[in-house]
Amino acid sequence: MAQRIIYWFRNDLRLRDNEALFSAVASASEIIPVYVFDPRQFDKTKLGFRRTGAMRGQFLIQSVVDLRNRLREKGGDLLIRVGEPEKIIAQLAEDYNAEYVYTSKEIAPEETRIESSLSKKLKTVNIDIKLFWMDTLMHATALPFAIAKLPANFSAFNEQIKGSLKIKEPLSEPEKVTLPNEYDAGPIPILAQLGIDPQELDGADAQNISTGGESTALGILEKYVSDYIKNGKMYETADPLTDTRLSDWLSLGCISARYIYYYVTKAQAGKGTDDAMIANLLSRDYFHWTLLRYGPRMFKPSGVKHNFLQRWQNDNSIYEKWTNGETRDDEVNHSMNTLKSTGFLTSAERTTCANHLVNELGINWTWGAMYFESHLMDYEVSVNWGRWNNIAGVGESE
Repeated sequence: MAQRIIYWFRNDLRLRDNEALFSAVASASEIIPVYVFDPRQFDKTKLGFRRTGAMRGQFLIQSVVDLRNRLREKGGDLLIRVGEPEKIIAQLAEDYNAEYVYTSKEIAPEETRIESSLSKKLKTVNIDIKLFWMDTLMHATALPFAIAKLPANFSAFNEQIKGSLKIKEPLSEPEKVTLPNEYDAGPIPILAQLGIDPQELDGADAQNISTGGESTALGILEKYVSDYIKNGKMYETADPLTDTRLSDWLSLGCISARYIYYYVTKAQAGKGTDDAMIANLLSRDYFHWTLLRYGPRMFKPSGVKHNFLQRWQNDNSIYEKWTNGETRDDEVNHSMNTLKSTGFLTSAERTTCANHLVNELGINWTWGAMYFESHLMDYEVSVNWGRWNNIAGVGESE
């Protein structure tokens, strides 16, 4: 057993069903849980708004606060730092004489670059990094096909996956987290310390903004199961994952896809398993696998299809009318204003707004994807960019 492991939290801000944390606790006498706020995530885009808007930033802070509180209940704590994670984690591992760094595996290009950089820094001081794949229902190696042979659309993917869908039971929370005798936990930053003016929240509709954290996420899932599945009711839309706002917490890993699947299917025992929530989770998985297969292509105007024939307008004035809710379409305008004040749009509203920008106004779809990235509380790189690829006709067909 190792003496000491640094556990680096990323988009897995939970204790329940956290395989990497569970393994770290089982593999070392002492665990140092760390979360690093990366200022690069709050930089302004070329279009003038932040990559992570104020509401998303506040939601992240709340989620980290909840995680720290839950760790303290287990006898641990959460070290908080602000800066570039690849530098800070490497330095902490050296300062605390850790033998390993455990963390979750990400798939987006920027996140994997950070992983690679951290790994190189750790090697110079003979510290190993162990990455855990835990953001999807199944591990990539459990798929019935190689990622290079990913089916061309979700329907084909769903058809192939059904016969081999074996989801492991979620892991319990660690019973105890043991810290070293001496550690510097550090304060959790406020928005201003991340470069965000708190006044950016002035137009927010506080009553309709989600509160971050695993504790809230578990309550939202329980309410969905109680109100719908246990009552034998169908959800009002085909996308309960988004429309219940459970995806808000899933986006930061305050709850795992596997835990949602398990909790829903367990409640359905004897009632069949044909549930929209399961289909939504599988669709989310498919977007993850699409990003893993195509990488940077997902973020280019030509999309994963490499459709170079399609041309888009880069017209700021038309685009800003869309972002400001000043188009000729009242429904789109209402939705865009709702997005700005709550960080939320239903699945149908997202499609309507995206379709208007791309297929009515002819504006570069990547601009729309960037705007949603900044404002949507449930932003996930693969899901957001994958949906925009599809609406722009440059993604995989449905």
